Amino acid sequence: MTYVECAGGQDRHTTTSETHPEIPPSRTENCYTTGGEANFDWELCGTSGDRACLGRGGKNVCIPDNQGGYCKHGDNYYEARGSDFVSLSPSDLLDRYSSEGNTDETGREVNRALNDQERRFTNRIRELQIMGKDPIVQRSSFKKEDDKEVHNFIGDMLFNVGIGISFVIFLISVCIILIQNKII
Repeated sequence: MTYVECAGGQDRHTTTSETHPEIPPSRTENCYTTGGEANFDWELCGTSGDRACLGRGGKNVCIPDNQGGYCKHGDNYYEARGSDFVSLSPSDLLDRYSSEGNTDETGREVNRALNDQERRFTNRIRELQIMGKDPIVQRSSFKKEDDKEVHNFIGDMLFNVGIGISFVIFLISVCIILIQNKII
C-alpha cells in the first residue's frame, strides 16, 4: 500500500473512507467546500487535482487542526463554510486553539485505534480457527462431557439402588412365605 498524503498531511488510507469518497478527513474538512469548486474527492487526494483551498493558495496551504482545519494564504486565513470560503479573524483563530473542544478528535482517534485492534484480534482468531487451533474455548463442548459423566454416575447409582431395593424386597417376600408355611 502506498502512502498517499491529502491536503494538510493527512494520510488518505487512515483519515478518509474509500466507501464514502465525498467525506474529507476530519482535521482538514474546512479546507474543502460542499457544493462549490473545492469539493473533496478521495481519488484526487494527494494529486495535483486535489481541490483543497482552491482559489485560496491550493492544497499546500491547508493547515489541519481539531476544528476541521483552515487555509492560510499569505497573511489571510480562510475556512470553507458551505460552498464558499470565509475569511477568519485573529480572534477566530485564537478560539480554535483554546483548550475547549479539542477532545473530539482524541475520542475519534481512540475509537479508530480500538476498532483497528478489534479487527486485528478477530483476524488472528479466524486464522487460528482455519488452521484448526481454535483459541476460543467452547464451554458447551466441555459442559456436555461433564454432563455425560454426571448423568452416567447418577444412572449407575440409581441402577444399583434399584437392584438393592429389588433384592431386599425379594428377601422380605421369601421370609414372609417361609413364615406362612411355618418353616421358620
